[in-house]
Formats: sequence, structure tokens, C-alpha cells
Amino acid sequence: MTYEPGPEEDPMPHDAWYPPEDTWLPPDNAAPSVPARADGRTGESTGPPAPARAYESGQAAGAVRSPGPDVAGVEAIPELLERMGAVEELAAGLFEEISSAPAGGPWYWADLNPEQARDLWAELDGFVVWLQNRILRHSSNSAGWIPACWYRHPDAVELLTALMVAHKAAYRSKNTKPGFELTEWFTRALWPTMDSLAQRMTFKNCMEGQGHFDATSPGLQLTAASDDFTAFLNQENTAQETGGQETAGAAAGTGEPAHA
Repeated sequence: MTYEPGPEEDPMPHDAWYPPEDTWLPPDNAAPSVPARADGRTGESTGPPAPARAYESGQAAGAVRSPGPDVAGVEAIPELLERMGAVEELAAGLFEEISSAPAGGPWYWADLNPEQARDLWAELDGFVVWLQNRILRHSSNSAGWIPACWYRHPDAVELLTALMVAHKAAYRSKNTKPGFELTEWFTRALWPTMDSLAQRMTFKNCMEGQGHFDATSPGLQLTAASDDFTAFLNQENTAQETGGQETAGAAAGTGEPAHA
């Protein structure tokens, strides 16, 4: 006897039920459909199951909550915009200050315009008065003092300007760690500067006469781009050009100077 298999059953009958098109279906991330809990004694429903309620409150495991607006972040936007405006204003001020500064720096007298020179004179005057009254006048040796006519001595003006700049660098640093910057200003800047003025006798006649006295002689004054200097420079250029031509000729193996 041979066995003949019967007809296969259709797993899904043709008349299977499908929900109507207008029937609401839960989203993919919705909580699973769980029957309501029932009272064990009465059989009555006691409300939606705990997982469903947890899902509705956004606390179910794996629940995805739609991101809402960050209220704190939104409220901080005006403050951030205000800070950005302050930074832009500060940057513009720094750019203007840097672009208007002289090429040699704000303490290079030769490149200062009249307004910048006037400001530097006022700053230097305040520094010199402070230096003499606070430190120097307490020395019994008047050779180390600064007379009232200090600004009439160009060499003293340059030295005192450098001394003031060094003082600014030492005392106005924002570094709060202990260091040797302050003592180094005395040992490496102040005392060497005053010793140099004393050795040069810059203020000697002024201190002895209690008034301004010009130097006993005008001294040697140089002239930039003098005739002799220009002639020397031309000779140096000619010698360098000739030496370069001889070197090129030797490299070519001719032994003769190369000619243009």
C-alpha cells in the first residue's frame, strides 16, 4: 500500500480577517498590548496593567520619548549673545590698539606721533617722581638722585624709559606664584641704571648747582648717511660683486672672472 499525502492546508485562509483601513494601530515603539489586570476574587478589571501605565509616563524600559525643547538652553541664548557681543567689541578694541601702535612699540620715542609722545611723557614723569620720592631720596649719596630737570637730558630719558618698562613688566604681571621678578628689577634694572647715570655724570652739574646745566661740551654728534659713509658703502658693494663674479668663473673652470 502506498501512502499518498493529503492536500496541504493553507496557513492563512483566503477569508482571513484584516482590520479596516481606518482602524488605529499603535506605533512600532508603543507598549505591547497587555490585557487589563483582573481582581482574583471578583474577576473585575482593576485598570490597565502596570507596564502600560509606566509606558504612558515615559518610564517603561525601552520607551522612547520625543525630545522636547530645552527650556534652560533657550533661556541662556540672550546671555550668550550678549557675551559674544562683548568679545567682538573687545577684539575690535585690541585690533585698533595694535594697528595704531608705532612699529617700534609704544616706548620708542623716534616713532611716536605728538599725541603718543605726550602720553608717554606724562607716564614717564609720574614714574620718575615716584622713583625719586619712594626709593632714591632715602640714599645719603645725592649722586644717586634724579634732579628736577631730568627730562632735559636725552640720555637719561631713554634710560629711565627702559627702566619704567622693566618695572611695568615686573610689577604688573598677573602671575600669582612667588618669583624673583621684583628683586631682579632692583638688581638687574634699577641699580645698574643709576650707576650708569652716576658714572656718566649725567646729573653732576645739575645736582651741584641746584639747577639745570647743559653739558660742558656738545660732544661728538654723528650724521646719518654722510658722504664718507656713502662712499664706503659703494666700495663694499663693488667688492662683493667682483668677488661673486670671480667665484662664478672659478666654478666654471675658466679661471677668469665672469662678465655679465
